[in-house]
Amino acid sequence: MVLKKTFITGAVVFIVAVMAGMITIGVQGNRAAAQPLIVSGVSQWGALARQLVGPDARVVSLITDPNADPHQHEATVADAAYVADADVVLLNGAGYDTWLSQLVANRSGSVSTINVASLMHVATGQNPHLFYDPRAAIRFVETLTATLEHRSGFTHLSARSQGLLAQLNTLQRSTVSIRQSCAGVPVAATEDVATYLLNDMGLKIVTPEGLRLAIGNGVDPSVSDLARALAQMNQHPAFLIDNIQTATPLTNEMVARARAAHVPVIKVTETMTGTSYLTWINGVVDSIRHDLMKEGCIK
Repeated sequence: MVLKKTFITGAVVFIVAVMAGMITIGVQGNRAAAQPLIVSGVSQWGALARQLVGPDARVVSLITDPNADPHQHEATVADAAYVADADVVLLNGAGYDTWLSQLVANRSGSVSTINVASLMHVATGQNPHLFYDPRAAIRFVETLTATLEHRSGFTHLSARSQGLLAQLNTLQRSTVSIRQSCAGVPVAATEDVATYLLNDMGLKIVTPEGLRLAIGNGVDPSVSDLARALAQMNQHPAFLIDNIQTATPLTNEMVARARAAHVPVIKVTETMTGTSYLTWINGVVDSIRHDLMKEGCIK
């Protein structure tokens, strides 16, 4: 999905105030006093942070359910408690986790924050699914490393950072290699969750942008855009990317039309499955490569 406004209700703001004054719900008591706490809104940035810091810090991701719509997440008591106790907060930005920005603004005391959208110069209203962009992942790890390297208690941080960046650069090179072989190959998508990755590969998303934006924002697309998207399946794009976390009757209709036309359907999520960012994103890249091999542009 592209963007759906998430509102922090008055009740949640009240919870934040209560949490700051009264409640700890065991967050502070359950962590070693000297061990920093890193809190991430989405699991992708949290998984990368966990791989980077190893045993030297505790990392908590607040959205981890691949069956839930992260755009509809509302801050909980536990979310507020973790943010109140955090040493570093990892924001996706671009309007994706406004609820987390509000929790940071309402906590007492300053906290280090990293906003990935700001790092990539992506404004609110633009595609916020930056965790599908290997370049954003590289920039994030570099920035978090720089944020932590002057703090005491982090051992082997430089070596872990170099190893993680090497893996991410390998991922980026794999997308470049696909671009070199398959640039311009037409593909379809129910919405823009994986658009950064598809653009990195040089693939041409033929599905009308208006339809992708409408579905991402939870509104009905125009009749003409839907008709065009359905008709495109008979033109046999290399595959259809379908975000299973945001299935609707319209996206199900697109999937059914794709299958009837023998167009491969790649099912993806915007909340990471598993605990490894690289395993998750490489799984998507491998699925894309597999279907492009059928297309003939990759041998």
